[in-house]
Amino acid sequence: MPKPTRPPAKPRDLLEAHLRAIAADETWPPDEPLPTTRELARDFGPSAATVFRLLQQLEAERVLWQHSSGRFHRAAARVLLDRPKPVACLIRRLELCSALYRELLEGISVGAGAARRAMLLWHDDVLVNHADPDRPPSFAGPAAQRVVLDDFLERHAAGAGGVVLDHVWADAVLKRAAAAPGRKLAPGVLLFRSAPAGSGLSSVRADFDAAATQALAHLLGRGFTRLVPVEPFRGDPAVEEFLSALERAATALGCAERLAPRAPAHLPEQREALVAGLPTRERTALIVPEDHVAARLHGLLRAAGREAPARTGLLVVMGTDVARNAGLTRLAFDFRAMGRMAVELLAESESREIVFAPTLHVGATT
Repeated sequence: MPKPTRPPAKPRDLLEAHLRAIAADETWPPDEPLPTTRELARDFGPSAATVFRLLQQLEAERVLWQHSSGRFHRAAARVLLDRPKPVACLIRRLELCSALYRELLEGISVGAGAARRAMLLWHDDVLVNHADPDRPPSFAGPAAQRVVLDDFLERHAAGAGGVVLDHVWADAVLKRAAAAPGRKLAPGVLLFRSAPAGSGLSSVRADFDAAATQALAHLLGRGFTRLVPVEPFRGDPAVEEFLSALERAATALGCAERLAPRAPAHLPEQREALVAGLPTRERTALIVPEDHVAARLHGLLRAAGREAPARTGLLVVMGTDVARNAGLTRLAFDFRAMGRMAVELLAESESREIVFAPTLHVGATT
């Protein structure tokens, strides 16, 4: 008696088996799309409408995935292909003296990971060069900044899903880039300071007015009668913004006579002269808006026998891990949280400003 024969498989069933085999095939390149509906209809026989309904069924079962381009892929390809564009970071090259920016980048990295976004780091020696921690950094002027920014926009603007900018970019350069047709820095976020009006940028910035008021209240409350603002270097907008806020706060609080003129501490010899020239009978405190310079001044104070806080106080504003590890009294900003917030702002349709308040940590120096 002859054995019964199975009816031949229908073209649709053959195609379904083929597609399920592709979906399970780990050797199939994740970025390679499946053949088009027309190609599958031609090779397996069903109508194009039948092929499309089958593809939709397998997508509903999460066997396949349809990209925004309209092409179908293995479902596993979604992790790689269905991601927002990368976050571009236009910042200084990370040197020995970039603790602040290391912490900001750690936060940006966490934020990008949470949003499943890659990071494009555009480091440039021209923007800030600070290879020697004992010497002041050099900052690029507006003309050099324009060249760096134009180079980035030409190469990467189309592929970036938002730009996070170092706080040292000049206002005029940012406004020019925002106004250029087809080359706007949008969405964009400026780190650590306010964004210039008309730039269209969001910002995550430090509340330097609050920091200045806290610094004065803390030091005067600890019995220091002379307060010396220390200028660690010139050319940094954040340093200038804090020192100006300190002078405004002293006037508003009626203690401007307690605030000495700014003392430069750009070079080792200037720091040595500052410590040597401190009064011996008056309780003096140094207010330093940069952690590395503050740590060096602390070492010079100890070497000169001016132990803090009995004879001389020291308060640092910025408060990265450098200040914490040195045991300095610090007004700290959460730079890692600033970095995470910058990535979140890139996803918003309207620009806005987020202000971070300082936190006082009393160390061994006040």
